[in-house]
Amino acid sequence: MPASARPPVRRLSQDMHERLGVASRSLAAVFGGYLLANLFVLAFVRLVPMAPRDASQLALMLSFVVFALAAIVAFSTRQPGRAWAWILGSSAVCALIVWFVPGGAA
Repeated sequence: MPASARPPVRRLSQDMHERLGVASRSLAAVFGGYLLANLFVLAFVRLVPMAPRDASQLALMLSFVVFALAAIVAFSTRQPGRAWAWILGSSAVCALIVWFVPGGAA
């Protein structure tokens, strides 16, 4: 097939690339933030030396701050991959705490 007969290779336009970046950041903020906030609650209850009921209530209140911070991070990084890495990395740290630290009533 001659080179002139081949269809041109389509690349993502700059506009589409930006839209996919915003969509990825939005997913990271919503779903990644939700995951991080919930794992934060479980990890916080295991680490804080308080009555389990009080620790759970305090952790739930602080989880709103964690969720908001995750959304801020998702939209403040230069690349969506870095936002995902930060949010999922923080979630992994909280998951390891939940997995390896005994105790907690949440």
